[in-house]
Amino acid sequence: MDKLEKRRIKLAAEQARITQASVDTVTTVHNNHILTSPSVIDCACVIHGDVYSWTYVERLYNMLRRNITPDIRFHVYTEPTRPVPAPMIRHDLTDLGISGPRRGWWYKMQLFNPEQHAGPLLYFDLDTVVVGNIDWIWQQPLKYFWAVRDFKYLWRPHDYRVNSSVMWWDTRKFESVWSAFQREDIRRVISRNHGDQDFISNAILDTDRRLFDVERVVSWRWQCQDGGYNFSRRCYKHPDTGTRLAQRNSIIVFHGLPKPDQITHPVIVQHWH
Repeated sequence: MDKLEKRRIKLAAEQARITQASVDTVTTVHNNHILTSPSVIDCACVIHGDVYSWTYVERLYNMLRRNITPDIRFHVYTEPTRPVPAPMIRHDLTDLGISGPRRGWWYKMQLFNPEQHAGPLLYFDLDTVVVGNIDWIWQQPLKYFWAVRDFKYLWRPHDYRVNSSVMWWDTRKFESVWSAFQREDIRRVISRNHGDQDFISNAILDTDRRLFDVERVVSWRWQCQDGGYNFSRRCYKHPDTGTRLAQRNSIIVFHGLPKPDQITHPVIVQHWH
């Protein structure tokens, strides 16, 4: 092989490396700082049984595509028998032998299994509504596990437990959560923890856990409905005014009832589609 041919091969290899790098990362400016960000964000949801219709999956997918600047890969954790259309990616849930309304909470623990997905993962409950750009989430450092602050803090200011409706973490770094879950008998886990978010709060050290800005992720029932609930007076601040958003709100969590498909107020209809 002559020198010219060797040089041509070397240049081709270098060009391939540059092309791959451009696929893997993009450069953005945030708060006057240059950020190297992934060109694809892996997002996930869990659907099991018939509590939620497939419409919830489709609408979450659409909301994330509208409100995340990079492309997304959408992972659906569900039963092996449920069809999942492309380009969504199906992950088969293992039956834990749980019955009752809380079983969906515990299936969520399989998100922590790096054999299902190894790397950064952005998870959303199906009953969340995205109302603004959420690039701020993937800009949080992945040396920490990120989640919503449990909404009990609204009447218990010193409560810093986790709400698992939105989570951002690297499944490889926090594989210990899955290992701890697997080690214990599921009946004992359920008896000792009210739900998956209690288990997560206990399994991750405080030094490794961070909570999202409370102005970014809010409760519909306690912070948006009729201007929010006044816990000291036990009444809503602006009765019969519907959903009211603050400027920095970007995710609404519909814990409990009602759910987004039961809301007809224009603010929700505008975003949940």
